[in-house]
Amino acid sequence: MKEELQPILLEDFEIAVPGFRLRRLALNQHMPRVEKLSEHMHEWFQALLYLRGRGVQHLDDRTVAVQRGSWLVIPPACRHRFVKERTMRPVCLAIDFETSGEGFTGRQEGFFSSPELGRVEQLLVSLHAEERRPSPRRLALSSLVLQLAALFESASTGDVTTGSGRIQQRVREAIEKVPVETLRPGLVAEATGCSLDHLNRILQAECGRTVGAEISAFRLKRATDLLRSTDKTIGEIASEVGIDDQNYFGRWFRKETGQSPTRWREAMRA
Repeated sequence: MKEELQPILLEDFEIAVPGFRLRRLALNQHMPRVEKLSEHMHEWFQALLYLRGRGVQHLDDRTVAVQRGSWLVIPPACRHRFVKERTMRPVCLAIDFETSGEGFTGRQEGFFSSPELGRVEQLLVSLHAEERRPSPRRLALSSLVLQLAALFESASTGDVTTGSGRIQQRVREAIEKVPVETLRPGLVAEATGCSLDHLNRILQAECGRTVGAEISAFRLKRATDLLRSTDKTIGEIASEVGIDDQNYFGRWFRKETGQSPTRWREAMRA
């Protein structure tokens, strides 16, 4: 397996909460010329989410077609192997975990919506940035990994597209409606019919965030999408997310991700 996969991000954990223990998180991409992984199995559950590429997972006596956004949970002792399609090197997030009692009883496979997939990618960027710190904070790393695990848990129970609260969802819908060049907390609050102070209070009570933080997350999601999928210049991307000053955009992006826009793009396209 070591010769078939190249870890982009690898972290061994021993995080335990009642009924659940997380063992390991890895972001892997296929090595060049590897068309299929050899058949193997694990002693634990493995949640997989495909961020790039397309192919087929062979699971014991059945097959599952996967592409960007596809997720599945492979139970212990299930023999599986992946066969890729096309020439693009697949990238897959793998979370190894154990459960108590009867084990995992939710859905075994599904598809992440675009907002949830964007949330995963933001968490991975934050996790990578935290790992690159001179002294990574174990608590911060654990929190980010548990948030990733929680997204799979939501997916298994069918709640993946409704993970945000009612007020947070209203704010996100309002952000989508305000022209990006005029996107400000006050205008978002106006679009929801609330004063900014009142909206911030109820939003913080619901999810611990502010309207400004939601706007920043929206800009970051749009910026990373453009960096990954287009050849637009950094200045053009800055303008498209509502930041006219390219230098300020670079400083803001580095603060959010730990990397410059150029280095982030190179890492995602490696």
